Amino acid sequence: MVMPGMKNTAMIDKDEIDIFEYIKVIKDNRWFIILCMAIFIVVGVCYVKLSTPVYQANVIFKIDSDKSRISNFGQNIANLFSLSSSTTIEREIIQSRGFLRKTINELNLTTVVTPQKTSFLNSIMAGLSRDPKVITIDKLVTIKNDNEKFKLVVTNEKLGRYTLTNMTTKRKLNGEVGKLATNSDSTIFVSSINAKKGDVFNISKIDSYQAAINLQNRLQVKEIGKSSLSGTGILEISLTGTNKNKIQHILANISDNYLLFNKKRYALEAERSLAFLHAEIPIVKKRLVLSENKLEKYRESNGSVDLSIESKLALGSLTNIETQLNELVYEESNVATKYTKKHPIYIALINKRKILLTEKARLSKKIDKFPTTQREILRLTRVVKSDSQIYNQLKQKEQELSVVKQTAIGTVTILDSAHSFSQPIKPKKTLIVIMFTFLGFIISTVIVLLRYMMIKGIISTNEINDLGFEIYGNIPYSKNQKKIVKNKNDEDTNLLAIKYHDDIAIEALRLLRTNIYFLQKKMDAKVVMLCSPDVGAGKSFITTNLAILFAKSGKKVLVIDANMKNGSIASIFSIKATLGLSDYLKGDITLDTIITSSQLVNNLDVICCGGFVDNSSELLMTPKLESLMTKVSSDYDIVIIDTPASLATSDSVLISEFCKLRLVVGYFSKTSQKEIMTLKKIFLKNDIDITGFIVNGIDQKSSINCEFSHYTK
Repeated sequence: MVMPGMKNTAMIDKDEIDIFEYIKVIKDNRWFIILCMAIFIVVGVCYVKLSTPVYQANVIFKIDSDKSRISNFGQNIANLFSLSSSTTIEREIIQSRGFLRKTINELNLTTVVTPQKTSFLNSIMAGLSRDPKVITIDKLVTIKNDNEKFKLVVTNEKLGRYTLTNMTTKRKLNGEVGKLATNSDSTIFVSSINAKKGDVFNISKIDSYQAAINLQNRLQVKEIGKSSLSGTGILEISLTGTNKNKIQHILANISDNYLLFNKKRYALEAERSLAFLHAEIPIVKKRLVLSENKLEKYRESNGSVDLSIESKLALGSLTNIETQLNELVYEESNVATKYTKKHPIYIALINKRKILLTEKARLSKKIDKFPTTQREILRLTRVVKSDSQIYNQLKQKEQELSVVKQTAIGTVTILDSAHSFSQPIKPKKTLIVIMFTFLGFIISTVIVLLRYMMIKGIISTNEINDLGFEIYGNIPYSKNQKKIVKNKNDEDTNLLAIKYHDDIAIEALRLLRTNIYFLQKKMDAKVVMLCSPDVGAGKSFITTNLAILFAKSGKKVLVIDANMKNGSIASIFSIKATLGLSDYLKGDITLDTIITSSQLVNNLDVICCGGFVDNSSELLMTPKLESLMTKVSSDYDIVIIDTPASLATSDSVLISEFCKLRLVVGYFSKTSQKEIMTLKKIFLKNDIDITGFIVNGIDQKSSINCEFSHYTK
């Protein structure tokens, strides 16, 4: 029982997160979640079955980025090539529109063929059959040749006959597989048809630019193998598509074109280098002849001059340094195509050149100290040796490049030829089904938790106890009661305690009866009042069935329907009395006139609400109510009063003055804490204590927070 001093009670914060409570909510709705997951699994399987499989073909190349293929002709000849064979550059070349245009033209990739969509059911059957409709068009030439659209209808699949319709001009062209068909609009050659009579294909003619974009989107070029500073030099080219034979054919064409392109590229480079050498060698030779003549004339004019050992050493060192500087020029041109000037290799090359230039300057200063004749002889001799060395190098390179040009050496080798995988790479069946299953779990769980969070009513005993109430009854939801309400027009009884006496809700009412019995003894009270914050809490249900149980136990019971605006007790007990409490309070009739004995069970009398009135509160404030309560308290063992909603009228407050046992009825998950707290404040303002609380309609699936769950088992 609640003590009078308990006037301030904190409400539970339902927005507070309790992970264990959420787990219980998920557990309570596990079958709903399992059903949702099963539905999503079915959807996932259907998606996998109906999705068009995507296949992949690949080819693997070895790129000799160090030009090992031509290193046998000398290291210097390799450095002559300004074209870099790095995998990065090769990858960009293969993916470029200019390179792919040759494949597009050779394989007629500007013609796009798609089966026309039919009904949803036919699409499903076609997806399940795994027998795709395919036609192969080797040639399609149109007048405009830009964005033309056609429709091809198979007229005889056995003979391979078809009808092609230009969607712009509406002209038709009849053709046959393996034969060239022509009219004034277009020319077409169909090499194969895998379809049935009546199947329709949409054909569109796109420009080469769009065809290249489409091919680029399906083409992937990447370097594979264990990475190193200089790269592995192994390139994998892969192509995806819905027709595995077609993508293998396309990739084979790309690989053949790339091999030919690579060979032609280096042959062209060799040809350009030869052209440069053919123009440069005569100039170098002429310069060599001039330098030799100058040296010879100087010797004739000054006589024979013997160079000292020191002079010969200085000349040899200076000539060697100039040779190294010349080689660095070629090496720098090669490095510059691969690295920036901030790269360590490039920095090392620059530092080496600085050291050589410093040494050259030191030797030049040393030579300047020699006698004039020796110094001039040294200078002219150095020029002759330098020009002679350059001339010999150019002649050697000319011979090597001639060999390269004739043999058409490339830097690419095919390791694995073009081949398509037998199994599709998409859709990934297992992964998709798992994802759909997980998605079903997430969505169903979110729905369950959102539904729970939207519940504003009481869902646990803790919420009621924290409001300062003692719970005396936990009444589960009864499916049998739902049947009775649904068939309430039947002549059979509308009382659960009589029709389904072993119902789980009746067992809970028996426990409530026991609790009230002991409360009566403790408080010396015979009158029990049932009230609720709002309508729909189930007061009339509890009042009538509780009265039946008390009457069956041998108690003399009186039920009073105090809802004089909308009472329903008479209907539940199948009583057709027209007079009741409102008529008695008006002073028109005596008490005995309004008391009706129930025909359903012995020891049970009923006072109906009487005629509906609007001034029920005024009638309850008359002295006749007190005299009525005094009379029935002495005549009956227990009096149960069903009152109207307390937040709608003040009737229950007025009646509670004559009742010691005051019980509040709240409906599970509907009656809110705020409503209960408001009702309590109304009673406390009038110094009226509430004895306890009854929870009605407890969900049998509920286990949250969970003192209620065992009442539903």
